[in-house]
Amino acid sequence: MVTTTEVEWAYRMLLGREPESAAVIEGFVKGARSVEELRRIILRSPEFAAKFEREREAALTAGERLPMSSPARHVQTRVGERQLDLLLNRIEREFAYMGETEPYWSVISTEKHKLAKMSSDAKEQFYQSGRQSLDEMAAAARRNGFGLARPGVCFELGCGIGRTTIWLADAFRQVIAADLSAPHLALAKETAAQRGTRNIQFLHTASRHAFEALPPFDTFLSIIVLQHNPPPLIAYLLNQVLGKLRPGGIAYFQVPTYGVHYEFRLAEYLKTELPPGTPEMHVLPQPDLFRLIEERRCELLEIREDGAAGPDMVSNRLLVRKKPA
Repeated sequence: MVTTTEVEWAYRMLLGREPESAAVIEGFVKGARSVEELRRIILRSPEFAAKFEREREAALTAGERLPMSSPARHVQTRVGERQLDLLLNRIEREFAYMGETEPYWSVISTEKHKLAKMSSDAKEQFYQSGRQSLDEMAAAARRNGFGLARPGVCFELGCGIGRTTIWLADAFRQVIAADLSAPHLALAKETAAQRGTRNIQFLHTASRHAFEALPPFDTFLSIIVLQHNPPPLIAYLLNQVLGKLRPGGIAYFQVPTYGVHYEFRLAEYLKTELPPGTPEMHVLPQPDLFRLIEERRCELLEIREDGAAGPDMVSNRLLVRKKPA
């Protein structure tokens, strides 16, 4: 365990501010097993990534990558159905809490996106920024010699409060926007209604049945979502989603695939829990990811590092296409 003083100084040195509350400090004291683990949690946080976006991108541009000699890490990716339900319920509780307390900050973790400081200009900029993922997906498709299936159906995993969803609705005949947080979905529905958007089906994916009952679709998009789920859950979600992709359909998604100090063992994971409002960060190793893509009769068209998961993780952006039937 770590001390109260160590938590306070970690916040000051890495985030430049004091911890939110005594409860948050106590959560880290109980949940972090060492100072090194405390440091890794903060470095992987969306707030740290947002604060130091320019520095991180500059380092990546300069060619500062993890050494080619980086060691293998133990990451458990297979569990039983009962364990999957436990994982899904845990992540649902976490994001429902953030949806009730700080819905905008849970998507872009900067001070100006906290409810107490959110201006109308910041809110408009927040939704305008959601177009970026659609534009990047379209650019990836063009690089590979085709366009988006605009008359088709797009499935968005982790729609949050609709930041990207509203732009997808302009680009596709129908959008299925899914999230496991009911408070986030409620705000997304309000946003769509205010804009008069009627071609979005909002889906609460708080159970395995919701994923298994998904209808087929032509396009899949998910950015900065899978990383907040434990490895077995990432594998399950991608397995279900790629299985629903129609022949010739494309999937454009982001997922971390390696962490400098990251390991995952289910039994150890279930014994610890981060303070409320602290998004978890996880990986799905590339061998498991590539195997899953192949098993779902898909082909990998493009994979790039995007720096989206912080300085001590490798985050990949992938473009995948379903093979003909």
